[in-house]
Amino acid sequence: MAKTSGRSFGVSSALRRALATLRVPLRLTRAFRRSWPLLVLGFLLPLAGMAGLTPALDRQLAEWRLLLHQRQPTGRIVLVDIDARSLAEIGVWPWPRRLYGDLLHAAADAGAARVAFDIDFSARSNPADDEAFASALSTTGIETFLAAIAQADTSENDRTRVSLPIGTLLRSSWPAAVNVPLDSDGRVRRLPGNLAAEGEALAALPSLLADRMATTGYEGIDFSIAAGRIPHVSFIDLLRGRIAPEAIAGKTLIVGASAIELRDLFPVPIQGTVSGASVLALAAETLLQERELRFVTLPLWLVAFAGFAGWLVVRRLSPRHAVAAAASLALGIELAAVVLQIRRAIAVETASLHVLLMLLTAAALLRAFDLRRVLLWLAEARSHNDQTVLERVVEDGFDGVIIFDETLHVTRANSEARIILSSVVPAALRHVDDLPRGIAADVRAAVAAFRDDGATNRTMCSIGLETPGRILEYTVAPFLMTALDGDRAVGAGELVFVCLTLRDVTERERANERVRFLALHDGLTGAGNRHSLEQKFDELVGIDTVPGSALLAFDLDRFKTVNDALGHGIGDKVLVEVAVRARSVLGDSGHLARLGGDEYAMLLPATGLEDARQVGTKLVEAIERPFFVGGHRVSVGTSVGIAWWEPCAETAPSAMRRSDVALYRAKRSPTRKVVVFEPSMDADRMARLEMERDLLRAFDAGEFRLAYQPQVRLRSGEAVGAEALLRWLHPEKGFVSPAVFIPVAEEMGLIHRLGAFAMEAACREAAGWPGGLKVAVNVSALQISAGDLVQTVENALGASSLPPERLELEITESAFVDDSAGLNETFEALRQMGIRFALDDFGTGYSSLGYLHRFPISKIKIDRSFVTGVPRVGSSMAVLRSVMALAEGLAIRTIAEGIETREEAETLRILGCDDGQGYLFAKPLPADDFVSWLRAGDTETRAASA
Repeated sequence: MAKTSGRSFGVSSALRRALATLRVPLRLTRAFRRSWPLLVLGFLLPLAGMAGLTPALDRQLAEWRLLLHQRQPTGRIVLVDIDARSLAEIGVWPWPRRLYGDLLHAAADAGAARVAFDIDFSARSNPADDEAFASALSTTGIETFLAAIAQADTSENDRTRVSLPIGTLLRSSWPAAVNVPLDSDGRVRRLPGNLAAEGEALAALPSLLADRMATTGYEGIDFSIAAGRIPHVSFIDLLRGRIAPEAIAGKTLIVGASAIELRDLFPVPIQGTVSGASVLALAAETLLQERELRFVTLPLWLVAFAGFAGWLVVRRLSPRHAVAAAASLALGIELAAVVLQIRRAIAVETASLHVLLMLLTAAALLRAFDLRRVLLWLAEARSHNDQTVLERVVEDGFDGVIIFDETLHVTRANSEARIILSSVVPAALRHVDDLPRGIAADVRAAVAAFRDDGATNRTMCSIGLETPGRILEYTVAPFLMTALDGDRAVGAGELVFVCLTLRDVTERERANERVRFLALHDGLTGAGNRHSLEQKFDELVGIDTVPGSALLAFDLDRFKTVNDALGHGIGDKVLVEVAVRARSVLGDSGHLARLGGDEYAMLLPATGLEDARQVGTKLVEAIERPFFVGGHRVSVGTSVGIAWWEPCAETAPSAMRRSDVALYRAKRSPTRKVVVFEPSMDADRMARLEMERDLLRAFDAGEFRLAYQPQVRLRSGEAVGAEALLRWLHPEKGFVSPAVFIPVAEEMGLIHRLGAFAMEAACREAAGWPGGLKVAVNVSALQISAGDLVQTVENALGASSLPPERLELEITESAFVDDSAGLNETFEALRQMGIRFALDDFGTGYSSLGYLHRFPISKIKIDRSFVTGVPRVGSSMAVLRSVMALAEGLAIRTIAEGIETREEAETLRILGCDDGQGYLFAKPLPADDFVSWLRAGDTETRAASA
């Protein structure tokens, strides 16, 4: 017994020792299970800070606190805005610096105490303007601050350089730093700090305006100060004396840009986007009211202690009490932060505490619920969300959707489907048989095919409903559903459901029909178009149209005048009425087409020549009757050209060409309104072909030459150069006008060859002129757009050794219509060569002033239409004064062409025109005669003899 008892005792002891060794890991496991939320907290809280969550939340909380209490500005600061109205009234940018001096005088007269300019004056401008501004700074006696700006130094990495105002201005003013620091989200929240320039510290402008010690750049601006209540005045109003002195007297003025196009804008809290000057004003107001915000970050140990203590409390509370406690603590923390920020200007960064409370609450909830229950809840929530999204997609979609079960009963129909079918199905849509017969049959057929072979292809059809004019497009798509017994799946793929998708395509089909109509008809008048006319010609091919067919072409006289005087709306109504009258003349025997603009054509099959002529006469009589449209009496006329041919003897292009030739002859005739084409009328066309052939021959025959018309200085009579004018001496026709052959050369693509000849000859002959006179060569817009002008000029200068500064290119305003990157590159390349540009026929073409400052125009050439008859023509005088003022403001020289009388020359000289050209001085001369003219004496003598 003793031995047995001893063995039993030994086994029990060993078991107890083994169990004891397992208790430590079990305790550790239970401890981990109790404290894992604390470990997760310790990981997630720093992660939220590194991810930027807590800084972003701190910024948002600070902004919400600012919204709770709005403060009024002191009224000691007034913003002087460089606004859009000021830019428009002054008309140029950058402004001449003398304007800022004028503003200083206006501010001094109104009694301003100080003026600060948030404008970069680090580069020199016009010396006279700089001196005028400096004089105002020294004589007004107002304490003035000018902007000093720190900028990245592109020559050295990670370094900045400070741009100070020029020394001329600093003699009587103070530099002040105006850079505003940006936070990581791109917004301005902090006060500007000092800058170091040339070994000295520059105080920030807000500190100087508030007479405060320099800030560190870490204090915040109090954006609860109402920026909209800071007084604003317009720069132009103060400059023009439109501001009452009491609004300025004793105040500090901050002058800065507020116009959107000047882009001096910054995003800030609460206020949105404001100008840089407004940011400086808010910063100065913050310092004046001693409201600079001090940001307080909670120490990490405090947050860690709060997290540990919070977990010890939360683990003993129920989920409901834990949520209530966390919400109460968050509210209390935020109330304390609000009080500190409003009363003491202390912005406590409480986001870490709020994130901590949210994490503690989440940990308490997770602890209260089993993890599997949480995952199940998440899955159910996800399923519910998916179902909600699907419901919304179906309900709010543009298509109608109907779902049928295995018995073809409706289980789901969205509102769009009920709207589409409302006129043809019962109010309660229950079964497929309630649908229109065609749709119901397609649904049954799709289900049967799906059950037979499992085909998943969709059936797509269109159907016209009984309701007139309505067309539906629909798709039938069977699919499988799993059978359910309560909450339990009993099979897979046993039920066939059907999705019917409907769309009302009535408007689309009408639009397609409209497109088909417009393909063959004119959209305005309803008549046929050119394509339909060609189709009608094709239908006549092979048909014996005895005695023949005729094509009548006609357009309207004086129609452009109607459009210009009464507008395109009235013009369109006239075009419609013309088509109506033409149809009444035509009847049902032919086809009417509008070819474009005011051009029409009539095709008359099986018509004799005399019948066609009578139709043309009736057409002229019908259209010449007055039109009464829009309360206006409109009179237009027409001319008719007829091409008549015998059966099967004409094609559409040939007939249209011949009718156009006859129409052209009718329009030129003073008496005949209806003209029938005759073979002799092809002479004009042959003459054009002959000119094209002669142009090609003229290059090889050396028939082109240049004449030079002198250009003189109006004040002194001194010759300054000449314009090279292209001449064509035809061996049979004599001199051919450039107005005749230049357009033909452009259409033939010869203008580049002509331009190269003129450029080379002008440079070669000008190289031998005495006195370094300039030569002006006309350049076609086609030469510029083609991109070969630079090479042409280089070749001409290289061959002649003419200095580039003696060559001037005359361009017309049409060259700027195609304002492309290639145009800019061409001008820049020529400018770098030293070539100058003159704008020819100014005011008669494109009429845009934008290119005057975007392109290197050095001279404006005033068209002769503004010169003839001055000073007696008042409108011309007004235009000339405007051009002179514009040229003076842009520092561009002027030259007037077409001067024929001394009176015209004297008037232009008095108005300020620099140079002149015209028959008063000399007509265009051959090269040798021009040199002789130069040696003949002063221009007064030559003008007297002209």
